[in-house]
Amino acid sequence: MHLRAKHIFIRAGELHIGDNETHPYPHKAKITLFGEKNFEHTVYDNAIEAGNKIIANVNILKMYGKYRDKFARLHSEVFKGDTIFYTIAGLDWVAGDRIAFAPTSFAYELSEDNFINEYDRETGKVTLESPLKYHHFGAAESTANDYNGVDMRGEIVMFTRSITIAGEDIESWGGQVVTSDTLEYADGEIKYRHGQTFMDHVEIYNCSQANTYKAAIRFEGASTKHSKISNSAVHNGIGWGIRIKTSANIVIENTHVYDFRPVGIAVDSS
Repeated sequence: MHLRAKHIFIRAGELHIGDNETHPYPHKAKITLFGEKNFEHTVYDNAIEAGNKIIANVNILKMYGKYRDKFARLHSEVFKGDTIFYTIAGLDWVAGDRIAFAPTSFAYELSEDNFINEYDRETGKVTLESPLKYHHFGAAESTANDYNGVDMRGEIVMFTRSITIAGEDIESWGGQVVTSDTLEYADGEIKYRHGQTFMDHVEIYNCSQANTYKAAIRFEGASTKHSKISNSAVHNGIGWGIRIKTSANIVIENTHVYDFRPVGIAVDSS
């Protein structure tokens, strides 16, 4: 199932994909946010700049994807130009999955991502779609005994999930998911809305908007109830990764935030 939208406003209703963490959505689902920078903007609170190319949530958003093995270590050292490496056997990785290699030297910027062409569940052998750009340290056994309990082997993270939110990269202007509290005047009375977002095993990429505070995932003025992002991947963005502003009770757990400039996670007045 693939939904393309310029903006989605979750106001008095709810958006659900899957039931909960133990009963996730069993198929694949994708939301693509599209549009140029100057498209019509969504406004729901004078104090919050919502914007466009957006999922704006002031009620309840729940997305639960299928479990994925999201983390492993390099069991072999790899060098620039290599397309094969070894990791732990028995993972659920398959061809087409997107993975990233953390840097293993003092050159902190030497991370890189790639796509799996083939994975052997019996041996842990992985063949990549394209050659690696950098060297990454790996070893068959953990180095914890040699480095005061620290395993120095390169970390590999897997981004692909069965539920994805993607922004079309047009003018360095990606998508955003914004959760807020707000109030509105309707039918002679003031109504309060309290945003809650729950995501588990969800992939968000090509999101955030360059040269703004509009992160891929943004909690702004969401201070009344609670939200949770878990086991998810927020990666390859255009601006900031996650921003939590004037909010409370937000849990970010077991989630990879990768390749954002200049800020991966920002917490402000929260």
